[in-house]
Amino acid sequence: MMDTFRNFGQSWVAKILIILIALSFVLWGVSGYLFSGSSSSSTVATVDGQKISDAIFQKRMKDVQTRYSHIFGAAAAAKMAEDKSFGLDVLNGLIDNMLLGAEAERLGLQVPDAALVKKVESIPAFQDKGVFSKSHYQKLLAANGMTPAQFEGMLRESMRLEQLQVIPQAIATASDAEATQVWAWSQEYRDVSAVDIPDADFAAAAKPTSAEVADYYHANVDQFKLPAQVQVQYVVLGPKNFVGKRVSPTTSASSVSTVAAGQSAAPFDSQAENAFQAQVENFKDRLFSSPDGLSAVAKAYDLKIERSGILVAGKVPAQGPFAETKALDLAFSKAVLAGKNSTALTLANGDLLAVHLLHYTPGSAQPLSAVAGTIAAKLTSEKAGQLAKNKAEALLAAARRAKNMNVLTDHGAYPLHAYLDITRRNGQGLDSAALVAAFTIPAPVDGIPSMNMVKTSSGYQIFATTRVTAPSVAAMNPKVAAQIRASLEEQRGRLLSTAYLKDLREHAKVTINDAQLAQISH
Repeated sequence: MMDTFRNFGQSWVAKILIILIALSFVLWGVSGYLFSGSSSSSTVATVDGQKISDAIFQKRMKDVQTRYSHIFGAAAAAKMAEDKSFGLDVLNGLIDNMLLGAEAERLGLQVPDAALVKKVESIPAFQDKGVFSKSHYQKLLAANGMTPAQFEGMLRESMRLEQLQVIPQAIATASDAEATQVWAWSQEYRDVSAVDIPDADFAAAAKPTSAEVADYYHANVDQFKLPAQVQVQYVVLGPKNFVGKRVSPTTSASSVSTVAAGQSAAPFDSQAENAFQAQVENFKDRLFSSPDGLSAVAKAYDLKIERSGILVAGKVPAQGPFAETKALDLAFSKAVLAGKNSTALTLANGDLLAVHLLHYTPGSAQPLSAVAGTIAAKLTSEKAGQLAKNKAEALLAAARRAKNMNVLTDHGAYPLHAYLDITRRNGQGLDSAALVAAFTIPAPVDGIPSMNMVKTSSGYQIFATTRVTAPSVAAMNPKVAAQIRASLEEQRGRLLSTAYLKDLREHAKVTINDAQLAQISH
């Protein structure tokens, strides 16, 4: 999800729209009336006694996805909403904003009307040639489905919550000495020598016996089960099926008629969508009343009955109507496996999906003979890795005792590779984990290298830092120092703000109904 934001957020217009999104997040979660709900509504979470109902939570998720659709497009927004973290992120945003709103209320923070007006008029998006334009203001808000009153309410609340950031920002200072230290840290050069101890060198000695393979199989037989498979028939009904057709909410499906040539029709967005919505319940009823197949519903709506490929339990296809977790789950639902029509499932794009079973293959355990090779390879890899680690640890200990990095070669068995004048950003081929570690350990003392080891993708690497070259502080550009100091203060401000919010949450009574959250999110 964040990659989408980063790619989109480079344009000037995008940044304006993202501001609108951020402000909408503020409004939701701090207005008490939004959380009153009805007494019969299920609760997703409570914050110091205030309830967040499932109805409000679902509306919030829908609103977020709608705003994303305006900016990123419906497909991208649907993909974001499919992310497992989407529901929890939305809920946490609501909770955090409720906590901040309550804290602002407790402190008596206010935003004067004059300050609000000044803030609105200072936003470049609402200006024409550098001067605030009421028409620009109203048009841009309307294009994003907002009224001036809504926007100003959100902006006022945002400005009120911004006042909570004054203390973190005031104490998030950095000194010139700290900036100099960071610069020197970033400009440091080091010489490193290293040897590689590959797991592969120990593969021959790590091969398991047949008995070990069999023991592992019987102890972990569940790992070797083939997942259940299913193939289904399916139909998809959506607004596209009603283009050029007349349907009223009271019209039966069998009497859907095509609009005559030359006869005026409403635009696709309204006509087709309205016609589709008018038939949703009829579609569901037909699935229920003719449970033994999809022919009746397909005939009623002139739909083509499609065949899925082989669907594997737990493996969501990359494309097609089953490229959503809930659609795959529908294909494996109890009703479908019992030979009945499924219920109608609303897909991310708003279409309805219904399925009927063709073939089902239950999950089953593979025989030992089919997986013996896989098990042997796994056991070999694990044991070889342990032997390589033991060897690396022994060589490192011996080299440290001897205070001589040449011991790491084990009498020439492992070549010693030199990496000269490396920096934190350029290891010149040194393993990335070793590069980080090489700049973490102390500098050599009295010519004695500092040594350590790290795990790599192919085994272990033992390294020795032999020289450290620190830059001259006099060479530091004052402008660079100022930039580093500003960056430090910004980062510290963020950390303090995060800690502040964390403290508010720890001292509040927050309860999340995980079961209800999972049900709504999927």
